Parts: sequence; C-alpha cells; structure tokens
Amino acid sequence: MRSYRFLQGFTLGIMVWALGALPVDAQALPDGAKAVAIVRGFTNPDIQGTFTLTQADDKSVRITGEVRGLPPKTTLAIHVHEWGDCRNPDAPGAHFDPHKSGKHGHPNDPVGSHHAGDLPNLETDDQGVARIDFTTQAFTLDMSPTSVIGRAIIIHEKADDYKSQPAGAAGGRIACGVIGWAK
Repeated sequence: MRSYRFLQGFTLGIMVWALGALPVDAQALPDGAKAVAIVRGFTNPDIQGTFTLTQADDKSVRITGEVRGLPPKTTLAIHVHEWGDCRNPDAPGAHFDPHKSGKHGHPNDPVGSHHAGDLPNLETDDQGVARIDFTTQAFTLDMSPTSVIGRAIIIHEKADDYKSQPAGAAGGRIACGVIGWAK
C-alpha cells in the first residue's frame, strides 16, 4: 500500500510540475529542449531509472537513459503511452498514436506507418540494468498533436515482437514514468 501511495503522489507531482513548466512560446522550442521521465516499478520498488528526451532543430527527439532493477539478461519492450498517469498499469492507456495508424510496428519503420510510441526493446545486462540511446522523428516535444509532453513511458515484462497487434505481444506493464519538461 505504501508503494502505491508513493507512486500516486509522485505521478501527481510530476504531472503538476510538467504542466506548470510549459514554455510560454511552446511552438518555438530551441534546439536542445529537454524533457525527462523518472521511471518507477508499479509493484517492484527496485525498478527505477531516468530517461532524457532532447529535441533537435530538425524536430527529431533523442531518448537516452538507464533503468535499474530489471530482470537480468532479458529483453523488454518500452513504449510511449497516451496518458501521463502512472497510478496503475492500466492508467496510461494505449500506445501513443497521433498519426492514427492503428498499427503496432518497428520503431525504424516509416513515420505514420505504426504507433509513434513504438520504441526499440531494452536489453538488460547481468545486473538488470538497461540503457537506451535512440533517435526518432515519430514524435516531438513541442506543443503539437505529436508531442509526448505529459504522456508516459512504459516498460513491459516481455520483448516487443514488432508485429503482433496491438502491442507487440509485450505482456504486462511493469514500470512507468511521466514525461515532463526539464531545465
């Protein structure tokens, strides 16, 4: 119960912080504008990490980060989901799909041919640590229909097969973090 209350308060705090820190002129984000997602396990407090999202002038977004406390030597799916709500595994909704493709796919497939929230699988080392360094043009940080600000990053319990609908046969949701502006 204590862990759930922490996550609920943490999620609400991040959502308020993210909404209160929006740039006045959100359409004119400078090169290097950053967002962050602090990820925590839904039921396993050992799962924790941080993802940084950085937008370039070409509107591409680079995602870097590290998560600890995951099962060792495992492949796990990671996706951006439509709602920035980490109260429980169902709260973040479906995969973020601003292009209305209605399809799950590989993150390197053409933009618009799959959910924008489809990201490459995480690979954990023998200590249960996973790192990501990936650049995409499927979504942005600027205030537009493709923005991921206020949405959630979810880590799933299984690998993404990049073809099964609607979520790549990735299994249950084990960790969540709300994406908000960073200084």
